[in-house]
Amino acid sequence: MANYNFKTKNNLIKVVISVLLLLILFFTVDFNLFLESILEINCIFLIALIIMPFSIFLRAWRWRLLINREHNHVSYKEAYDLTLVGVALNIFLPASMGDVAKSYYGYKWHGLKEEMLSSSILDKFIALLSIFVIGTISSLWMGFYIYAIISLIFCFIIGFLIFLPKVIPWTYLSKIFHFFTRIDLDDNKMHEYFSVSFELKTKAILISFLGWIVSYVQFYLVCLSFNVQVSFLYILAIAPLINLAVIFPLTLNGLGSGEVMVVYLLGLVGISSSTALAISLFYSQVLTTLVPGIFGFIKIIRK
Repeated sequence: MANYNFKTKNNLIKVVISVLLLLILFFTVDFNLFLESILEINCIFLIALIIMPFSIFLRAWRWRLLINREHNHVSYKEAYDLTLVGVALNIFLPASMGDVAKSYYGYKWHGLKEEMLSSSILDKFIALLSIFVIGTISSLWMGFYIYAIISLIFCFIIGFLIFLPKVIPWTYLSKIFHFFTRIDLDDNKMHEYFSVSFELKTKAILISFLGWIVSYVQFYLVCLSFNVQVSFLYILAIAPLINLAVIFPLTLNGLGSGEVMVVYLLGLVGISSSTALAISLFYSQVLTTLVPGIFGFIKIIRK
């Protein structure tokens, strides 16, 4: 009961913070212009929508590569299904933790505990490392040195965790997992499964680069669908900052915090806050969360 009450209060806090941030944004933007932007969205948005399954596939491929390092535990279809489940869980979890929480369903469906959780954590770290590398290069190319320094710092921190996994507090992580699921984990086995070869990690990072490029092509297309002209290189430069806002742990899936960051960063290149807010909501909440999340919920219900 105490566990349930804690999670309920925790989720309530996140909902309140997300709602407050959105209310602040809506009070500071021209609401009529916001509605006009939505009503004037063009068919380019459909192209971004069509690309979405390919973007999900690249994420599933990256994770499948890690979970199947020794045995063929998960097929491409199963990896795709679990990736959709992770997106669905993101709707209710902070810091995009649905991508890790999907390991619970992976365990229920495949009987793998430590393998699922370790590979999901590693997959998340590799995804973050990749976007910060992309952000560092893009920021340096465009002369945004502050952005580049921020991205580079996170590159070193996350890269350190990926390639020196002994520093990760596996006992603490297993206790957190037990708190939410009541499932016991073997700390040593988690560490062992996280420690995949350098070659395998490199392959996963390369897949992740491609996945992020596709994802932010979608962001670029969403901008075009709102008749907004912005440099694709600028989008890649600010992508790490957007992701930092999305993984802010006190909101649900970055709802509110992500919108604040997008409104600010697009405002720096002359895009109105009303249109920027519409772009952020359609990209991060509709295109990359709600639409694939619906299919993820269907997978959960069917299982």
